[in-house]
Amino acid sequence: MNDISREVAAQAPSSGFASDEYNEVAKSALLEGIILQKSAFNLNPECLQNRESWKLEYGWKLLHCSFNGDGGSVAGIFEYHFTAKDGRKHAAKCAAEYAVFYRTKVGAKEEAARAFCRTVGMFAAYPYFRALVSRFSSEANLNLPMLPTIASTAHIPPKKKG
Repeated sequence: MNDISREVAAQAPSSGFASDEYNEVAKSALLEGIILQKSAFNLNPECLQNRESWKLEYGWKLLHCSFNGDGGSVAGIFEYHFTAKDGRKHAAKCAAEYAVFYRTKVGAKEEAARAFCRTVGMFAAYPYFRALVSRFSSEANLNLPMLPTIASTAHIPPKKKG
């Protein structure tokens, strides 16, 4: 399985922001909604005999993040994927996109709001993806294990130059 916390850190902006700016966004942000935008599930029946040897992988990426400082909002679109491989063949595959919306204080710092959405939004939508994979697995009679929960290390902004 992939270490999602490393993926979160890799997508952090290079320009940085002050931790107090991020904390201000985190204290005041309100989750407004999570919307499933797209999903797909594929099963390769040729691989059903070898289920015990399947290698399971999952991951995510941020597709888009938008910020409206005047309107006090930030939103992200997250893509999650799960793959079960039988050697080089894809035995089962599931992918989904979720939009996550937050209300922020008017005047919030853009980089801090985007970092909050990128980090917290990924955690907000992931349980929905876990449930989707579980449902598809059940309906396909695959008896796959539940995807694991995810955790992240603390965000440490880059040091300011000068």
